[in-house]
Amino acid sequence: MGLKDWTLGRKKAQPPARVHPDDRAKIEAGNAVAKLYFGPPQKTSSLAYYSPELIQCTLPHSDPKESKWTRQNGDFSLTVSSGVDKKGEYVGVPYGSFPRLVLAYIITRVLQTGSARIELASHFTAFLREIGYTGDYRGTGANGKRVREQLQRLLRATITFNYESEDKKHLAVQSVNIAPKFELWFDEKRPDEASLFGSYIQISEEFRQAILRSPVPLRLDVLAALKRSPLALDVYMWLSYRLFTMKASGQDEISLSYGQLQAQFGTGIAEGNYRQFRKELKLAFAKVAQYWELPTDDGTKQTLNYELDAKRLVLYRSPLLVVKKPSAAEEAAREIMERRQFDTETRKKARQIAPKWDVNVLSNAYFAWIEREQITPKDPRSHFLAFVEQHTKRNPI
Repeated sequence: MGLKDWTLGRKKAQPPARVHPDDRAKIEAGNAVAKLYFGPPQKTSSLAYYSPELIQCTLPHSDPKESKWTRQNGDFSLTVSSGVDKKGEYVGVPYGSFPRLVLAYIITRVLQTGSARIELASHFTAFLREIGYTGDYRGTGANGKRVREQLQRLLRATITFNYESEDKKHLAVQSVNIAPKFELWFDEKRPDEASLFGSYIQISEEFRQAILRSPVPLRLDVLAALKRSPLALDVYMWLSYRLFTMKASGQDEISLSYGQLQAQFGTGIAEGNYRQFRKELKLAFAKVAQYWELPTDDGTKQTLNYELDAKRLVLYRSPLLVVKKPSAAEEAAREIMERRQFDTETRKKARQIAPKWDVNVLSNAYFAWIEREQITPKDPRSHFLAFVEQHTKRNPI
């Protein structure tokens, strides 16, 4: 059955006579699990999640008016390709704050349900309200048109993740179609509560697996407060991710040039105009920093600790806005990264893989490499053993 046959004669989905209530029991159960997982209650119990890959290289801030958008961060790059409409014409690359917030919604719903199918209707409307979008989203209104356009741009898009090592010896590429199947109903006559009944998003299995690997927790109230600034949203998400990896790896500070930051954030500011970028980055950091004041037991406040000088950003270890209780595996990984030393069993396996090599030399080379490439491995043991295997193959004795 072709697409034309499948849609032929279908009538628009009608909302049921009674609005289906939110699954309150599931939500309460999820909150209970989150309380155990994340430790003491934060300033807000409402959390959203985002993908580290989309934090390291971001969506554009304004309409690039092109069919492809590429950002690069070291050996990693991200390309967002536009989908096409029924005429085969490009619908455009998603841009601005709204697609970022919709991606946060999609990622959060996948983590809550585990399902690749996301029903919209009341869930999506409630999310829009929680992040501060309280207008009328009927099909003919300006807000409705904007939502419809950006949703189509996002859901039709393809995201390609590229990793190529500096020596060109390692290339890894993954292309992800965000939503190979979706239906959106925008009713012109019904209020916003009913406008999305019958609508759903079916994300690809590749995207679902990418979401489940290592989501970054974010506070919904902060997303709502920063929703008018794509750069401030990017800075908040990036800080949430980087501060967590710094804590996990035992780093006290990181230093990045404005050129490095400009390459990964999709501001659209010309590379040569780094002064303008620095000015806007300072404003974005100031916006984010005001939400980073956390009370301590002695009555003082912990704040975001950073410096923006003439040439670079220096980020120091700062408190996390969402405190995640580490698992036993995460705690073991943190200890390895802080001590820069592997346990006896891991060293024994390394010797079996590379009997002619000194394990201390391999270990030092490994830690130097991940520090240089700013890699924070989730499982340092298996990551180190894979490094040993590849390193010794490329450099035979």
